[in-house]
Amino acid sequence: MKFRVRKALIDDVDGIAHIHVSSWAYAYNGLMPKSFIDNYTFEKRQKLWSNIIKRDLAVVLVAEGDEGLSGFLCFGQPNTFKDTDVYDLSSIYIDPDKMGVGIGQLLYDKCEGMLRTLNAQKVMLRTLDSNERALNFYRKQGFAPTGESYNEQADDVVLNDIELAKVL
Repeated sequence: MKFRVRKALIDDVDGIAHIHVSSWAYAYNGLMPKSFIDNYTFEKRQKLWSNIIKRDLAVVLVAEGDEGLSGFLCFGQPNTFKDTDVYDLSSIYIDPDKMGVGIGQLLYDKCEGMLRTLNAQKVMLRTLDSNERALNFYRKQGFAPTGESYNEQADDVVLNDIELAKVL
């Protein structure tokens, strides 16, 4: 199966929203309360990604194959790092039916290439500390924990996100 990576278009919003919701449910099943997972609806994600793409708030890349979109990645300069050479990798989600075939790697390779072209010096991200699939992927890319962590309340459960960074 062959995939190409390109910048997202407004016509991709429905596909991105579908992947976001299905991948979120797959990745966090058993790691978060079901009610918290169920709050990630197609309509909410559709509105979010439409706004990001229309207003060019971040770079959104999609992986596209013969069957349509199979994954996406989003990165940009967060407000806390404005006018610096630090970028934030805010999202990478793959269609659960297409996981394990290298789509995440294709997306990340394109992202890192773009960051190097922008003279970025560092890329940061946050991920759930119990999401072993994500942690393994990021470690393979050269990310390491910064020591920072952030707690979020999800119903009666406290979720712990850890911050990872990679010097480019």
